[in-house]
Amino acid sequence: MGLLKLRKVLVSDKIANDCLEVFKGKGVEVTYKPGLSKTELIDIIPEFNGLIVRSATKVTAEVIKAAVNLEIIGRAGTGTDNIDHDAASDAGVVVMNTPGGNTNSAAEHTCALILAMCRNLANRHTELMNGEWNRINGIELSGKTIGIIGLGRIGMIVAHRMQAFGMKTVGYDPFVSASAAAEKGVEFLQLEEMWPICDFLTIHVPLLPSTKHMFNSAVFEKCKKGVRIVNCARGGIIDEEALLENLNSGKVACAALDVFEKEPPAADSPLLQHSNLIATPHLGASTAEAQTRVAKEIAEQFLALRDGKSTFGCLNAPLLRGALNEPVKAKLARQLGMLLFTLNPQATVLTVKGNDGSFVPHAVMAGYLNAKGVAAANLISIKKVAATNGLSFEYTETEDDLTVECGDVKLSGRYDGETTFLTKVNSTPTYIPLSGNMTLVRSDSAISNLSSLAGHVTGVHFAGDVTVLSHSTASLEGEKVEILGTVALC
Repeated sequence: MGLLKLRKVLVSDKIANDCLEVFKGKGVEVTYKPGLSKTELIDIIPEFNGLIVRSATKVTAEVIKAAVNLEIIGRAGTGTDNIDHDAASDAGVVVMNTPGGNTNSAAEHTCALILAMCRNLANRHTELMNGEWNRINGIELSGKTIGIIGLGRIGMIVAHRMQAFGMKTVGYDPFVSASAAAEKGVEFLQLEEMWPICDFLTIHVPLLPSTKHMFNSAVFEKCKKGVRIVNCARGGIIDEEALLENLNSGKVACAALDVFEKEPPAADSPLLQHSNLIATPHLGASTAEAQTRVAKEIAEQFLALRDGKSTFGCLNAPLLRGALNEPVKAKLARQLGMLLFTLNPQATVLTVKGNDGSFVPHAVMAGYLNAKGVAAANLISIKKVAATNGLSFEYTETEDDLTVECGDVKLSGRYDGETTFLTKVNSTPTYIPLSGNMTLVRSDSAISNLSSLAGHVTGVHFAGDVTVLSHSTASLEGEKVEILGTVALC
């Protein structure tokens, strides 16, 4: 089961040249066209197997529908809210990001904004440029409590940096245990416990339906008076109208935003004009080092997936990870599914017996649907596509050969090295290499009537009431047989 063809890749956003250099000599034709309109993108995307974007290109369901040859979308960076994940998964397209490339830069920018809020440096700079000499007191970080919402790579680096300033670090993340947080010196608290005790709050979570307007009027009401808030994650996590109200009331002493609900924000935005807001234009990942890293990493990750070496950065491909570790087993499962379709094209439930239920039954279903003509069926899309086509499976663990069956048809197979074999058809043992084109024939008469075909085909293998014709070229006129299907086992 080839993971990717990846012959042609489109880069539709500005990116460091390192990305293009990685692809050189690797059998990939790269087209660099930043700044495409939506219409232009839809017009040219059908010819490409891969698409690399940053945050400017919006990869919508409409774009993905037009991308009939697309296999993978890569985000040179962390956030992927500009990509329609559901549409990509339904189409069997991998969505990938570079989770570590801009981690340090985003964390450092967060720390810079925290320090800037302590002395409100933006206002002091503006005043001095206007001839004002205002030596207004700020606050120290030492002894203060900072709440970190999201204890992933960036959040943990921020915690480490702030601990060096003598801050108490508390945090929350639904995917991190209290013990794991404690190992990094972070006290794990529930959000409701954090709001009233934190002097600073910093956000490091993705924008999801569950996190949209996570900071709203109700939350601000629970916060400590004079709290300072920084957001270098995603616009929309903070309700900007609620933030403005709380800046005006003094409940929030200062806020530092690198991201906004609408980017760029309107120049006359009351929030942007507020004297206690420090704003930067989405600079979290904008360092020379980060841009070089994410550019190289996305290209390297594309090639690693194509070559079957790694699924690092894949966001919608849990089944693919198992297939990557055992590609020949995945290939066998798909081939048996394809053969099964030629003998029983009306199945709704496939029975699978094997020694790995993590991905094998899904690979069998993908093969069955591929033989049916459902090209989009693969290990990315299979759950949705199988349900749409009314197909499901029943799985039983066994140490015997991988076996698939439906109705009165049962096929078994195994592999040796890189070669896969059909080892049993119903109750009859066989040992037929699975490669090239294969035709399955079912006879209503004595199977011996087919023996005359032996001189006309590359291989004839008799297995009870089913005959396997490898690389079939024969005419079957005059024989009482039914050809159920030819399948290319690639």
